[in-house]
Order: sequence, then C-alpha cells, then structure tokens
Amino acid sequence: MADSINPSNAGFDAVIDKKKSIIYGIVLGVISFVLGLIVLFVVKDLNSFWGVMSMSFIVNTGIFVIISALFSFSLRKANGGYWSFSIALKSIFMMLAISTIISTIGTQVYVNFVNPTLQEKVVTHTINVTIEYMEKNNVPDEVIDSKIAELEKQVDAIGKITLGQIFKGLAITLLFQFVFALLLSALSKREKPAFVQQSN
Repeated sequence: MADSINPSNAGFDAVIDKKKSIIYGIVLGVISFVLGLIVLFVVKDLNSFWGVMSMSFIVNTGIFVIISALFSFSLRKANGGYWSFSIALKSIFMMLAISTIISTIGTQVYVNFVNPTLQEKVVTHTINVTIEYMEKNNVPDEVIDSKIAELEKQVDAIGKITLGQIFKGLAITLLFQFVFALLLSALSKREKPAFVQQSN
C-alpha cells in the first residue's frame, strides 16, 4: 500500500534524526557560548555607545539565527530532503534546547568561576559609556540618574545569581527557543510529494 510504513525503517529514521539534532545542538551550543564570550571581551573595551548596545544583538542573535537556520535545513536534508512540520519542530527544538543548555551552563561557569571579574568590567564599562553618551546628547539629569541606578543594580547582582534564577532564566530562554523553532519549522517544512510516497 502507498501509505504503509516499514516499522524498522521508521525507527531507523527517528534514531538518525535524533542523533543529528543532538550533534548539531552541541555544536550550536559551543558556538553560542564562544560568541557570548567574544561579545563580553569586545564590549569591555568598546568606546562607542551604539557599538556596545548593538554588539550583543549583531553577534549573539544575528549569527545564532543564521547558523540555526542553516543547521535546520541540513537536518531536513539528512531526513531525505522532506519532513513534516511536526518532525521539523521536534528535531529543531531538540537542537535549540541542547544548545541553550550548553551555552547557559558554559557561560555561568566561566563568568562565576573562571573569570569572575569579566562581567563586572563589562557592566561598569557600559555604565561609563552610557553616561558619556547621555551627557553629550543633553539628556536630563534625572533620566541619567535613573539609568545609572538601573545599571548599578546589575553590578550589585553579579555573583549573587542563585540556581533558581538560572533555571528561571533558562526556562524563559527555552520558551523563546520554542517560538523560534516554530518559525524555523514553518520555513523548512517540505512534505513529500504524493508520487514520491507511492513510489516508496
């Protein structure tokens, strides 16, 4: 029959997809972790206000989105060039979830144990650059004071992050990653044509 599926082949495909998603997730997680460190090291010496503000978005978000999209289409190719929205969502979200967990744990370990002063340097430098920018643009003193107070809270919070806060942040990030996975699944979905299914 045209719609019949060989159980052994279906199981084999599922294992291959899972393995590929895990591998790509690990690679993407390492890339995301490295990109995050690059942003921190560059920002702490960057004197341009807009450079500081846009660096994280351009490097962390922009490059991450491009690589995630490339990996998603590569996963589809490994699946024979076709996959349903459901299969795409499972494979892509698994990849994104693994990458998020790896990059989050890696970053927390690095900034809290390996180089605990790095994050403080970044936030302090951001405060100085922000104040300088606001003063040049004649921003009212009360607005400057409010922004400084907000950034100083970030300085005070450094080193005081609890496991609960880390898990909460991770859960929120995974929720955003699920939405991103929905988008990538919709973009990469390609149903197998009927004549191809019948020939199988």
